[in-house]
Amino acid sequence: MNKEKIKIAFITPLMIIGGAETYVINKCEWLIANGFNVIVISEGGENVANLPQGTVHIKLEGISLPPLVFTNSQYNKFKQNLKTVLLDNEVDVIEAHNSYPIVHVASVYKDTKIPFFINVLSELSYYRNPLLKIITKKLNGFDLLYLLTPKMNQYIEEVTKLKLNPNIIQIPVKPISINDINPNGKYILSVSRLSEDKDYVRYLIEDFTRLHESNDKFKEYKLIIVGDGKSYNELNELAATINKRLVKELIQLKGTVVGKDLEELYRNCNMFVGMGITLLLAASCAKPSIIAGFTPETNKFAWGFWGENDLDANIIAISSPENRNGISFQSAIEIIIESDTRRNIAGSAAFKMFKENYDYDYIMMLWKKQYYKIIEICKVDGALIEKELKYYDWSINFYREIRRVVKLIGI
Repeated sequence: MNKEKIKIAFITPLMIIGGAETYVINKCEWLIANGFNVIVISEGGENVANLPQGTVHIKLEGISLPPLVFTNSQYNKFKQNLKTVLLDNEVDVIEAHNSYPIVHVASVYKDTKIPFFINVLSELSYYRNPLLKIITKKLNGFDLLYLLTPKMNQYIEEVTKLKLNPNIIQIPVKPISINDINPNGKYILSVSRLSEDKDYVRYLIEDFTRLHESNDKFKEYKLIIVGDGKSYNELNELAATINKRLVKELIQLKGTVVGKDLEELYRNCNMFVGMGITLLLAASCAKPSIIAGFTPETNKFAWGFWGENDLDANIIAISSPENRNGISFQSAIEIIIESDTRRNIAGSAAFKMFKENYDYDYIMMLWKKQYYKIIEICKVDGALIEKELKYYDWSINFYREIRRVVKLIGI
């Protein structure tokens, strides 16, 4: 590249409050501070306001939707809008996220010729998503597939039945600063997008309620849940029913909390329950951090305290009980709150593993090299990549027809 500064486009579904969105914000902040130009393309959300100064955000309706919901004419119009945004902004390289931005970017490559790669932030995107499986297979051989952990790769290989050769780069997490005195308030914290794949929150609420009712030592403790999403109303109703029955605000759903207010909740909690980036943020505050699961067979249980198992360096959520022993959230919380010594051990282990494996600047220096590498790959293999994607739109049209027939006959 002759340009001193390249322009990177992050194409992500939404900029709501969540781990993937924090991931984008953290990367943008470092890249801008180190001389890169950055744009973020999404359907918007409350986290747009938290993008660092210098980031250009472009709202593009439909970027979060599967191509199958469009008619042919609607999808052609959408793709034209996407191409216009990318070309008018003179983007040099595209980081495309799951589930559907990856699919859309691949479908316009033949027209834009802009280097791009797949960066998968959630393996659950592969569930019942044939288009994502197809594009993964097509790009895997060009060294353009990026994942967060080896465990993620194992899960995707099982779902797709493909042998993958991904680049694995840990999440760059900007730690929350802590004081010499790091208080332990009388509440357990969970921060999560409230959706079906984060259904551990429901079991956490139920287990915490049982703990409150069965053990007098926990009468003063509360459970605070931060986040929004499709499951918010249902979970809020569950919490309201419990609180009314107990005549106290035991479970608090705070919805969207950002910035310093959210950081204070992390700093002052007694312990944390969650997965992904939110788990790592709690670890950066030296908090005991229970690892949650995100599959039906794992989301009912706590899977240990992050940092106490050497394997945790590459695990930020649990997809299967392999090599793990799950216990109830009730039991895990009891273990920590009943012993200051046990809480300190778990918190120190989480902090140590975070510092050793998730250094923000080191990981972002790796990414800096990757962006230039990706541009070079697409420069050398661009014709082959274009040939591989030549009939990709046929796959979209094929699955659209299947979907239309299924709806027509009511299967």
